[in-house]
Amino acid sequence: MNFLSLTNFLKHLRWRMSFACRFQSLKHSRSAPLNRPSATFSPREKELHISTSGRTFLSLGRGCHEVTGEGKYNSISYKCCTSFVNLGTSTKGFSLIELLIVVVVIGIMAGIAMQSLTVAVEDSRQVQTERKLDRVSKAIVGDPGIMQDGIRADFGYVGDVGAFPSNLAALYTNPSLTLWNGPYVQIDHTEDTLSYRTDSWGQALAYSGGATVTSSGHGTPIIKKLCDSTTDYLLNTVAGAIRDKNDSTPGTIKKDSVNILIDIPSGSSGIVTRSYRPQASGAFSIDSIPAGRRFFKFIYTPSNDTVRRYYTVLPRHQGDPPMVVKFSGTYFSGGGGGGCTGTDSMILRPNGSGTTAEIINRTGCSANWQCVDEVTADDAVSQVYQNTSSFGLDQYALTDPSASSCSIVSVKVYCRAKRDGSTGDIGPALQSGGSDFYGTTTALTNSWANYSYTWTTNPKTGAVWTWANITSIQAGARLRGQSSTSSGRMTQVWVVVKY
Repeated sequence: MNFLSLTNFLKHLRWRMSFACRFQSLKHSRSAPLNRPSATFSPREKELHISTSGRTFLSLGRGCHEVTGEGKYNSISYKCCTSFVNLGTSTKGFSLIELLIVVVVIGIMAGIAMQSLTVAVEDSRQVQTERKLDRVSKAIVGDPGIMQDGIRADFGYVGDVGAFPSNLAALYTNPSLTLWNGPYVQIDHTEDTLSYRTDSWGQALAYSGGATVTSSGHGTPIIKKLCDSTTDYLLNTVAGAIRDKNDSTPGTIKKDSVNILIDIPSGSSGIVTRSYRPQASGAFSIDSIPAGRRFFKFIYTPSNDTVRRYYTVLPRHQGDPPMVVKFSGTYFSGGGGGGCTGTDSMILRPNGSGTTAEIINRTGCSANWQCVDEVTADDAVSQVYQNTSSFGLDQYALTDPSASSCSIVSVKVYCRAKRDGSTGDIGPALQSGGSDFYGTTTALTNSWANYSYTWTTNPKTGAVWTWANITSIQAGARLRGQSSTSSGRMTQVWVVVKY
Protein backbone atom coordinates (compact mmCIF):
# COMPACT_ATOMS: atom_id res chain seq x y z
CA MET A 1 0.00 0.00 0.00
CA ASN A 2 1.44 3.32 -0.97
CA PHE A 3 1.22 6.51 1.11
CA LEU A 4 -1.91 7.83 -0.67
CA SER A 5 -3.74 4.53 -0.47
CA LEU A 6 -3.01 4.31 3.22
CA THR A 7 -4.41 7.79 3.78
CA ASN A 8 -7.64 7.02 1.90
CA PHE A 9 -7.97 3.81 3.90
CA LEU A 10 -7.72 5.63 7.20
CA LYS A 11 -10.29 8.30 6.27
CA HIS A 12 -13.09 5.86 6.99
CA LEU A 13 -11.88 4.99 10.45
CA ARG A 14 -13.44 6.55 13.58
CA TRP A 15 -9.93 7.14 14.83
CA ARG A 16 -8.07 9.32 12.40
CA MET A 17 -4.35 8.92 12.11
CA SER A 18 -2.11 11.59 10.75
CA PHE A 19 1.30 10.33 9.70
CA ALA A 20 4.33 10.86 7.50
CA CYS A 21 6.35 7.93 6.23
CA ARG A 22 9.56 8.17 4.29
CA PHE A 23 11.08 5.08 2.74
CA GLN A 24 14.74 5.22 3.52
CA SER A 25 15.97 2.16 1.60
CA LEU A 26 14.57 -0.71 -0.32
CA LYS A 27 16.80 -3.72 -1.06
CA HIS A 28 15.95 -6.72 -3.15
CA SER A 29 17.48 -10.07 -2.24
CA ARG A 30 16.54 -11.44 -5.57
CA SER A 31 14.88 -10.29 -8.73
CA ALA A 32 11.44 -11.18 -7.50
CA PRO A 33 8.84 -8.41 -7.63
CA LEU A 34 8.36 -6.24 -4.55
CA ASN A 35 5.01 -6.67 -2.91
CA ARG A 36 3.18 -3.54 -1.90
CA PRO A 37 2.93 -3.06 1.85
CA SER A 38 -0.46 -3.28 3.50
CA ALA A 39 -1.74 -1.49 6.63
CA THR A 40 -4.14 -2.54 9.32
CA PHE A 41 -5.37 -0.13 12.03
CA SER A 42 -6.58 -1.33 15.41
CA PRO A 43 -8.77 1.31 17.09
CA ARG A 44 -8.74 -0.48 20.45
CA GLU A 45 -5.01 -0.62 20.73
CA LYS A 46 -4.62 2.58 18.71
CA GLU A 47 -1.84 0.96 16.69
CA LEU A 48 -1.04 0.78 13.03
CA HIS A 49 0.24 -2.54 11.68
CA ILE A 50 2.16 -2.42 8.39
CA SER A 51 2.99 -5.67 6.62
CA THR A 52 4.16 -6.90 3.28
CA SER A 53 4.34 -10.38 1.76
CA GLY A 54 2.07 -11.63 4.55
CA ARG A 55 4.41 -10.59 7.27
CA THR A 56 3.78 -7.81 9.77
CA PHE A 57 6.99 -6.05 10.30
CA LEU A 58 5.83 -2.87 12.03
CA SER A 59 3.29 -1.93 14.71
CA LEU A 60 3.16 1.79 15.37
CA GLY A 61 1.72 3.69 18.31
CA ARG A 62 1.85 7.47 18.76
CA GLY A 63 5.18 9.11 18.06
CA CYS A 64 7.88 8.80 15.45
CA HIS A 65 9.51 5.49 14.63
CA GLU A 66 12.30 4.48 12.35
CA VAL A 67 12.09 0.73 11.67
CA THR A 68 13.73 -1.73 9.31
CA GLY A 69 11.56 -4.69 8.39
CA GLU A 70 12.60 -7.84 6.57
CA GLY A 71 10.31 -9.53 4.10
CA LYS A 72 10.51 -12.76 2.19
CA TYR A 73 11.64 -11.11 -0.92
CA ASN A 74 12.78 -7.82 0.30
CA SER A 75 13.84 -5.71 3.12
CA ILE A 76 12.42 -2.22 3.74
CA SER A 77 13.56 0.60 5.92
CA TYR A 78 11.43 3.73 6.58
CA LYS A 79 10.54 6.36 9.14
CA CYS A 80 6.90 6.87 10.07
CA CYS A 81 5.35 9.45 12.45
CA THR A 82 1.81 8.86 13.67
CA SER A 83 -0.76 10.55 15.88
CA PHE A 84 -4.40 9.70 16.57
CA VAL A 85 -7.37 12.00 17.11
CA ASN A 86 -10.78 10.85 18.34
CA LEU A 87 -13.31 12.45 16.03
CA GLY A 88 -16.09 11.87 18.51
CA THR A 89 -14.41 13.34 21.56
CA SER A 90 -11.94 16.27 21.42
CA THR A 91 -8.84 15.71 23.39
CA LYS A 92 -7.74 19.32 23.52
CA GLY A 93 -9.56 22.74 24.16
CA PHE A 94 -8.81 26.42 24.81
CA SER A 95 -7.04 27.41 27.96
CA LEU A 96 -8.60 29.87 30.44
CA ILE A 97 -6.09 32.56 29.53
CA GLU A 98 -6.91 32.16 25.84
CA LEU A 99 -10.64 32.48 26.58
CA LEU A 100 -10.07 35.59 28.72
CA ILE A 101 -8.03 37.21 25.97
CA VAL A 102 -10.79 36.53 23.43
CA VAL A 103 -13.46 37.92 25.76
CA VAL A 104 -11.43 41.07 26.45
CA VAL A 105 -10.79 41.68 22.75
CA ILE A 106 -14.46 41.18 21.91
CA GLY A 107 -15.43 43.57 24.72
CA ILE A 108 -13.06 46.27 23.50
CA MET A 109 -14.31 45.93 19.94
CA ALA A 110 -17.93 46.01 21.11
CA GLY A 111 -17.27 49.13 23.20
CA ILE A 112 -15.70 50.94 20.28
CA ALA A 113 -18.58 49.91 18.03
CA MET A 114 -21.21 51.04 20.57
CA GLN A 115 -19.49 54.37 21.08
CA SER A 116 -19.45 54.99 17.33
CA LEU A 117 -23.08 53.92 17.08
CA THR A 118 -24.11 56.26 19.93
CA VAL A 119 -22.40 59.22 18.28
CA ALA A 120 -24.07 58.42 14.96
CA VAL A 121 -27.51 58.17 16.61
CA GLU A 122 -27.04 61.49 18.44
CA ASP A 123 -25.89 63.21 15.26
CA SER A 124 -28.91 61.87 13.40
CA ARG A 125 -31.29 63.07 16.14
CA GLN A 126 -29.71 66.51 16.12
CA VAL A 127 -30.07 66.83 12.35
CA GLN A 128 -33.72 65.68 12.52
CA THR A 129 -34.45 68.15 15.33
CA GLU A 130 -32.87 71.05 13.44
CA ARG A 131 -35.04 70.21 10.43
CA LYS A 132 -38.11 70.10 12.66
CA LEU A 133 -37.25 73.49 14.17
CA ASP A 134 -36.88 74.88 10.66
CA ARG A 135 -40.34 73.56 9.73
CA VAL A 136 -41.89 75.14 12.84
CA SER A 137 -40.14 78.45 12.09
CA LYS A 138 -41.53 78.55 8.56
CA ALA A 139 -44.99 77.70 9.87
CA ILE A 140 -44.90 80.70 12.22
CA VAL A 141 -43.31 83.44 10.08
CA GLY A 142 -43.40 81.89 6.60
CA ASP A 143 -40.82 80.69 4.11
CA PRO A 144 -38.79 83.54 2.54
CA GLY A 145 -37.94 81.25 -0.35
CA ILE A 146 -41.53 81.04 -1.62
CA MET A 147 -41.88 83.80 -4.20
CA GLN A 148 -44.54 85.01 -6.59
CA ASP A 149 -43.63 87.40 -9.41
CA GLY A 150 -40.31 88.00 -7.68
CA ILE A 151 -41.95 89.02 -4.37
CA ARG A 152 -42.08 87.03 -1.16
CA ALA A 153 -45.46 85.33 -0.95
CA ASP A 154 -45.42 83.30 2.30
CA PHE A 155 -45.67 84.81 5.80
CA GLY A 156 -47.13 81.83 7.68
CA TYR A 157 -49.31 82.21 10.75
CA VAL A 158 -48.16 85.78 11.45
CA GLY A 159 -49.03 86.95 7.94
CA ASP A 160 -52.60 85.62 8.19
CA VAL A 161 -53.45 86.41 11.81
CA GLY A 162 -51.32 89.51 12.43
CA ALA A 163 -49.92 88.07 15.67
CA PHE A 164 -47.56 85.33 16.85
CA PRO A 165 -49.23 82.10 18.01
CA SER A 166 -49.50 81.71 21.77
CA ASN A 167 -48.36 78.08 21.50
CA LEU A 168 -47.30 75.54 18.87
CA ALA A 169 -50.66 73.75 18.95
CA ALA A 170 -52.17 76.75 17.13
CA LEU A 171 -50.10 75.86 14.05
CA TYR A 172 -52.25 72.78 13.43
CA THR A 173 -55.50 73.42 15.30
CA ASN A 174 -57.49 76.64 14.88
CA PRO A 175 -57.63 78.48 18.24
CA SER A 176 -61.04 79.96 17.26
CA LEU A 177 -59.64 82.76 15.06
CA THR A 178 -61.53 83.94 11.99
CA LEU A 179 -58.30 84.75 10.11
CA TRP A 180 -56.63 81.38 10.79
CA ASN A 181 -55.84 79.72 7.46
CA GLY A 182 -53.96 76.61 8.57
CA PRO A 183 -52.85 74.04 9.23
CA TYR A 184 -49.42 75.62 8.85
CA VAL A 185 -47.48 72.38 9.50
CA GLN A 186 -47.73 69.14 7.55
CA ILE A 187 -47.90 65.88 9.50
CA ASP A 188 -47.37 62.32 8.26
CA HIS A 189 -50.49 60.88 9.90
CA THR A 190 -53.70 62.68 10.83
CA GLU A 191 -53.75 60.85 14.16
CA ASP A 192 -50.33 62.20 15.06
CA THR A 193 -50.76 65.85 15.96
CA LEU A 194 -47.99 65.99 18.58
CA SER A 195 -44.76 64.90 16.86
CA TYR A 196 -44.09 68.30 15.26
CA ARG A 197 -44.06 69.77 18.78
CA THR A 198 -41.37 67.42 20.17
CA ASP A 199 -37.71 66.97 19.31
CA SER A 200 -36.06 63.68 18.30
CA TRP A 201 -35.36 62.88 21.97
CA GLY A 202 -39.07 63.04 22.77
CA GLN A 203 -38.88 66.35 24.65
CA ALA A 204 -41.44 69.10 24.00
CA LEU A 205 -40.16 72.09 22.03
CA ALA A 206 -40.15 75.25 24.16
CA TYR A 207 -42.17 78.15 22.71
CA SER A 208 -44.36 80.77 24.36
CA GLY A 209 -45.18 83.26 21.63
CA GLY A 210 -41.73 84.82 21.37
CA ALA A 211 -38.94 85.04 18.81
CA THR A 212 -37.29 81.63 19.44
CA VAL A 213 -38.15 77.92 19.49
CA THR A 214 -35.88 75.71 21.65
CA SER A 215 -35.09 71.99 21.85
CA SER A 216 -33.56 70.82 25.15
CA GLY A 217 -33.50 67.05 24.59
CA HIS A 218 -29.83 67.02 23.50
CA GLY A 219 -28.60 68.42 26.80
CA THR A 220 -27.14 71.47 25.09
CA PRO A 221 -30.14 73.56 23.90
CA ILE A 222 -30.73 73.85 20.16
CA ILE A 223 -32.26 77.30 19.54
CA LYS A 224 -34.03 78.37 16.35
CA LYS A 225 -34.25 82.15 16.05
CA LEU A 226 -37.36 83.34 14.23
CA CYS A 227 -36.40 87.02 14.31
CA ASP A 228 -34.57 89.53 16.50
CA SER A 229 -37.86 90.69 18.00
CA THR A 230 -41.56 90.06 17.38
CA THR A 231 -41.85 93.74 16.40
CA ASP A 232 -39.81 92.89 13.29
CA TYR A 233 -42.93 91.18 11.97
CA LEU A 234 -45.72 93.08 13.75
CA LEU A 235 -44.74 96.78 13.64
CA ASN A 236 -43.68 97.81 10.16
CA THR A 237 -44.03 101.08 8.28
CA VAL A 238 -45.28 101.72 4.75
CA ALA A 239 -44.53 105.02 3.02
CA GLY A 240 -45.68 106.54 -0.25
CA ALA A 241 -47.06 109.59 -2.01
CA ILE A 242 -50.42 110.76 -3.43
CA ARG A 243 -50.70 112.47 -6.82
CA ASP A 244 -53.47 113.37 -9.25
CA LYS A 245 -53.48 112.72 -12.98
CA ASN A 246 -51.10 115.67 -13.62
CA ASP A 247 -48.75 114.63 -10.79
CA SER A 248 -50.01 117.52 -8.65
CA THR A 249 -49.94 117.19 -4.86
CA PRO A 250 -52.99 117.73 -2.62
CA GLY A 251 -51.73 120.88 -0.89
CA THR A 252 -53.02 122.14 2.41
CA ILE A 253 -56.57 122.50 1.13
CA LYS A 254 -57.07 119.09 -0.49
CA LYS A 255 -55.05 116.83 1.81
CA ASP A 256 -58.00 116.18 4.13
CA SER A 257 -60.08 115.16 1.12
CA VAL A 258 -57.88 112.12 0.59
CA ASN A 259 -58.61 109.07 2.72
CA ILE A 260 -56.16 106.16 2.93
CA LEU A 261 -57.67 102.91 4.18
CA ILE A 262 -55.73 99.76 5.00
CA ASP A 263 -57.05 96.37 6.10
CA ILE A 264 -54.87 94.97 8.89
CA PRO A 265 -55.18 91.55 10.58
CA SER A 266 -55.39 92.05 14.31
CA GLY A 267 -55.32 88.64 16.02
CA SER A 268 -58.60 87.79 17.71
CA SER A 269 -60.18 91.04 16.47
CA GLY A 270 -60.10 89.90 12.85
CA ILE A 271 -59.59 92.46 10.08
CA VAL A 272 -59.36 96.06 11.28
CA THR A 273 -59.61 98.90 8.77
CA ARG A 274 -57.51 101.95 9.63
CA SER A 275 -57.79 105.38 8.07
CA TYR A 276 -54.99 107.88 7.41
CA ARG A 277 -54.52 111.27 5.70
CA PRO A 278 -51.56 112.38 3.58
CA GLN A 279 -49.49 115.49 4.17
CA ALA A 280 -49.89 118.59 1.97
CA SER A 281 -47.02 117.26 -0.14
CA GLY A 282 -48.97 114.05 -0.71
CA ALA A 283 -46.50 112.01 1.35
CA PHE A 284 -47.88 109.49 3.81
CA SER A 285 -46.37 107.08 6.33
CA ILE A 286 -48.37 104.33 8.02
CA ASP A 287 -46.89 102.40 10.93
CA SER A 288 -47.70 99.34 13.06
CA ILE A 289 -48.47 97.10 10.08
CA PRO A 290 -47.87 93.33 10.37
CA ALA A 291 -45.71 91.74 7.68
CA GLY A 292 -47.66 90.18 4.83
CA ARG A 293 -49.63 91.12 1.73
CA ARG A 294 -51.88 94.04 2.66
CA PHE A 295 -54.81 95.69 0.90
CA PHE A 296 -54.96 99.51 0.54
CA LYS A 297 -57.67 101.85 -0.73
CA PHE A 298 -56.95 105.49 -1.61
CA ILE A 299 -60.09 107.58 -1.92
CA TYR A 300 -60.53 111.13 -3.09
CA THR A 301 -63.81 111.73 -1.25
CA PRO A 302 -65.36 114.60 -3.28
CA SER A 303 -65.54 112.50 -6.44
CA ASN A 304 -65.25 109.08 -4.76
CA ASP A 305 -62.32 108.27 -7.04
CA THR A 306 -60.78 105.11 -5.55
CA VAL A 307 -57.46 103.41 -6.20
CA ARG A 308 -57.10 99.84 -4.86
CA ARG A 309 -53.73 98.21 -4.40
CA TYR A 310 -52.06 95.23 -2.74
CA TYR A 311 -48.68 95.87 -1.17
CA THR A 312 -46.21 93.37 0.34
CA VAL A 313 -44.96 94.47 3.76
CA LEU A 314 -41.67 92.77 4.63
CA PRO A 315 -40.20 92.42 8.15
CA ARG A 316 -38.05 95.22 9.61
CA HIS A 317 -39.61 97.96 7.47
CA GLN A 318 -38.50 96.39 4.21
CA GLY A 319 -40.95 96.15 1.36
CA ASP A 320 -41.80 96.95 -2.18
CA PRO A 321 -40.60 100.35 -3.47
CA PRO A 322 -42.55 103.24 -1.86
CA MET A 323 -46.03 103.52 -3.31
CA VAL A 324 -46.88 106.34 -5.67
CA VAL A 325 -50.66 106.51 -6.04
CA LYS A 326 -52.23 108.55 -8.84
CA PHE A 327 -55.91 109.41 -9.12
CA SER A 328 -57.58 109.45 -12.50
CA GLY A 329 -58.66 113.12 -12.36
CA THR A 330 -56.89 116.50 -12.16
CA TYR A 331 -58.08 117.18 -8.64
CA PHE A 332 -55.13 118.99 -7.10
CA SER A 333 -54.20 121.38 -9.93
CA GLY A 334 -50.65 122.43 -9.18
CA GLY A 335 -50.54 121.29 -5.59
CA GLY A 336 -51.97 124.43 -4.00
CA GLY A 337 -55.59 123.48 -4.21
CA GLY A 338 -56.37 125.78 -7.11
CA GLY A 339 -58.89 125.10 -9.82
CA CYS A 340 -62.45 125.98 -8.72
CA THR A 341 -64.44 123.08 -10.13
CA GLY A 342 -67.22 123.01 -7.54
CA THR A 343 -66.33 119.40 -6.73
CA ASP A 344 -63.41 119.99 -4.39
CA SER A 345 -63.78 119.80 -0.63
CA MET A 346 -61.99 120.06 2.68
CA ILE A 347 -62.78 118.48 6.03
CA LEU A 348 -62.94 120.36 9.33
CA ARG A 349 -62.90 118.49 12.65
CA PRO A 350 -63.53 119.51 16.28
CA ASN A 351 -60.51 121.01 18.02
CA GLY A 352 -62.10 122.52 21.16
CA SER A 353 -65.26 123.07 23.17
CA GLY A 354 -68.05 125.22 21.67
CA THR A 355 -70.43 127.66 23.28
CA THR A 356 -73.11 125.05 24.02
CA ALA A 357 -72.50 121.83 25.98
CA GLU A 358 -75.75 120.17 27.12
CA ILE A 359 -74.69 116.56 26.78
CA ILE A 360 -73.08 115.88 30.14
CA ASN A 361 -72.23 112.17 29.85
CA ARG A 362 -69.11 110.89 28.15
CA THR A 363 -66.69 107.96 28.21
CA GLY A 364 -63.16 107.47 26.92
CA CYS A 365 -62.19 111.17 26.96
CA SER A 366 -61.70 114.13 29.27
CA ALA A 367 -63.72 116.65 27.21
CA ASN A 368 -66.74 116.13 24.95
CA TRP A 369 -65.01 117.38 21.79
CA GLN A 370 -62.20 114.86 22.31
CA CYS A 371 -64.76 112.04 22.16
CA VAL A 372 -65.86 113.00 18.64
CA ASP A 373 -62.74 114.36 16.89
CA GLU A 374 -61.12 111.17 15.57
CA VAL A 375 -60.42 110.71 11.88
CA THR A 376 -61.38 107.03 12.02
CA ALA A 377 -64.42 106.30 14.13
CA ASP A 378 -63.65 104.34 17.29
CA ASP A 379 -67.37 103.92 18.04
CA ALA A 380 -67.85 102.77 21.65
CA VAL A 381 -64.24 103.49 22.69
CA SER A 382 -64.89 107.23 23.10
CA GLN A 383 -68.36 108.80 22.96
CA VAL A 384 -70.84 111.24 24.45
CA TYR A 385 -74.34 110.06 25.36
CA GLN A 386 -77.73 111.41 26.41
CA ASN A 387 -79.64 109.09 28.76
CA THR A 388 -82.95 111.01 28.84
CA SER A 389 -85.76 111.51 26.37
CA SER A 390 -84.94 115.25 26.18
CA PHE A 391 -82.61 116.67 23.53
CA GLY A 392 -79.18 117.78 24.58
CA LEU A 393 -77.20 120.10 22.24
CA ASP A 394 -73.43 120.00 21.86
CA GLN A 395 -71.51 122.43 19.61
CA TYR A 396 -67.75 122.22 18.98
CA ALA A 397 -65.10 124.60 17.72
CA LEU A 398 -63.57 123.54 14.39
CA THR A 399 -60.18 123.68 12.70
CA ASP A 400 -59.79 126.70 10.43
CA PRO A 401 -60.02 126.11 6.68
CA SER A 402 -57.09 126.73 4.35
CA ALA A 403 -57.21 129.95 2.37
CA SER A 404 -58.92 129.71 -1.01
CA SER A 405 -60.34 132.10 -3.60
CA CYS A 406 -62.96 129.58 -4.75
CA SER A 407 -66.65 130.02 -4.02
CA ILE A 408 -68.21 127.80 -1.39
CA VAL A 409 -70.90 125.47 -2.70
CA SER A 410 -72.13 123.98 0.59
CA VAL A 411 -71.36 123.12 4.22
CA LYS A 412 -72.34 119.64 5.35
CA VAL A 413 -72.32 118.50 9.01
CA TYR A 414 -71.84 114.78 9.73
CA CYS A 415 -72.54 112.88 12.97
CA ARG A 416 -72.02 109.20 13.78
CA ALA A 417 -74.40 107.79 16.40
CA LYS A 418 -76.61 104.93 17.64
CA ARG A 419 -79.19 104.16 20.35
CA ASP A 420 -79.31 101.54 23.12
CA GLY A 421 -83.05 101.10 23.54
CA SER A 422 -86.07 101.26 21.26
CA THR A 423 -86.08 105.03 20.75
CA GLY A 424 -83.55 107.78 20.24
CA ASP A 425 -83.00 110.64 17.79
CA ILE A 426 -80.25 112.88 16.40
CA GLY A 427 -80.13 116.08 14.38
CA PRO A 428 -76.91 117.70 13.01
CA ALA A 429 -76.47 121.26 14.29
CA LEU A 430 -74.56 124.36 13.14
CA GLN A 431 -73.77 127.64 14.80
CA SER A 432 -73.13 130.66 12.63
CA GLY A 433 -72.88 134.26 13.79
CA GLY A 434 -73.70 133.23 17.37
CA SER A 435 -76.97 131.51 16.45
CA ASP A 436 -77.75 127.73 16.50
CA PHE A 437 -79.35 126.04 13.52
CA TYR A 438 -80.63 122.46 13.34
CA GLY A 439 -80.82 119.98 10.56
CA THR A 440 -83.45 117.28 10.10
CA THR A 441 -84.00 115.05 13.12
CA THR A 442 -83.62 111.35 12.34
CA ALA A 443 -84.46 108.27 14.42
CA LEU A 444 -81.40 106.35 15.51
CA THR A 445 -80.86 102.61 15.03
CA ASN A 446 -79.16 100.10 17.28
CA SER A 447 -76.05 100.12 15.06
CA TRP A 448 -73.48 102.85 14.53
CA ALA A 449 -74.36 104.91 11.44
CA ASN A 450 -73.60 108.31 9.85
CA TYR A 451 -76.19 111.11 9.76
CA SER A 452 -75.81 114.44 7.93
CA TYR A 453 -77.43 117.71 6.92
CA THR A 454 -76.35 120.19 4.22
CA TRP A 455 -76.57 124.00 4.25
CA THR A 456 -76.03 125.47 0.80
CA THR A 457 -76.24 129.04 2.17
CA ASN A 458 -75.34 130.64 5.46
CA PRO A 459 -78.48 130.17 7.62
CA LYS A 460 -77.61 133.29 9.59
CA THR A 461 -77.57 135.64 6.57
CA GLY A 462 -79.33 133.64 3.87
CA ALA A 463 -76.45 134.52 1.53
CA VAL A 464 -73.78 132.33 -0.02
CA TRP A 465 -71.11 131.18 2.30
CA THR A 466 -67.86 133.05 2.60
CA TRP A 467 -64.56 131.80 3.90
CA ALA A 468 -64.84 134.28 6.75
CA ASN A 469 -68.14 132.62 7.72
CA ILE A 470 -66.47 129.19 7.72
CA THR A 471 -63.68 130.39 10.00
CA SER A 472 -66.15 131.25 12.77
CA ILE A 473 -68.71 128.45 12.57
CA GLN A 474 -69.22 125.67 15.12
CA ALA A 475 -70.82 122.27 14.50
CA GLY A 476 -72.35 119.47 16.56
CA ALA A 477 -75.70 117.77 17.10
CA ARG A 478 -78.84 117.52 19.14
CA LEU A 479 -79.11 114.08 20.75
CA ARG A 480 -81.59 112.25 22.91
CA GLY A 481 -82.16 108.72 24.18
CA GLN A 482 -84.97 106.91 25.94
CA SER A 483 -84.16 106.59 29.65
CA SER A 484 -81.33 106.29 32.12
CA THR A 485 -80.66 102.75 30.88
CA SER A 486 -81.28 103.39 27.17
CA SER A 487 -79.15 106.22 25.83
CA GLY A 488 -78.55 107.95 22.54
CA ARG A 489 -74.79 107.86 21.77
CA MET A 490 -72.52 109.91 19.46
CA THR A 491 -68.88 109.09 18.63
CA GLN A 492 -67.85 111.37 15.74
CA VAL A 493 -68.55 114.85 14.25
CA TRP A 494 -66.99 116.48 11.17
CA VAL A 495 -67.79 119.13 8.55
CA VAL A 496 -67.23 118.93 4.78
CA VAL A 497 -66.90 122.25 2.97
CA LYS A 498 -67.47 121.86 -0.77
CA TYR A 499 -66.17 124.56 -3.12
